[in-house]
Amino acid sequence: RSIRVDMDDAVYMTKKEKFHAVVEEVKEAHAVNQPVLVGTITIETSELISKMLRREGIPHQVLNAKFHELEAEIVAHAGEAGAVTIATNMAGRG
Repeated sequence: RSIRVDMDDAVYMTKKEKFHAVVEEVKEAHAVNQPVLVGTITIETSELISKMLRREGIPHQVLNAKFHELEAEIVAHAGEAGAVTIATNMAGRG
């Protein structure tokens, strides 16, 4: 039996609204020690969300082309309780 919960799609009028909603979701999950993976398409977006999380005091790791030398360590800890990882779609490529 699956424990997966399907939720309705969330649609936002602006990227700013969407990114604020992402940060709120991350805060809620982090508060209950749930690991979180935020997937982004661009390095710029990963850095923007990182900046927003820093303002909220949420510790996190960023995995993108700029930090590829730390990829193995970041991935190794990504599923730990309370871990927050922001990754661009380049993450995990060989």
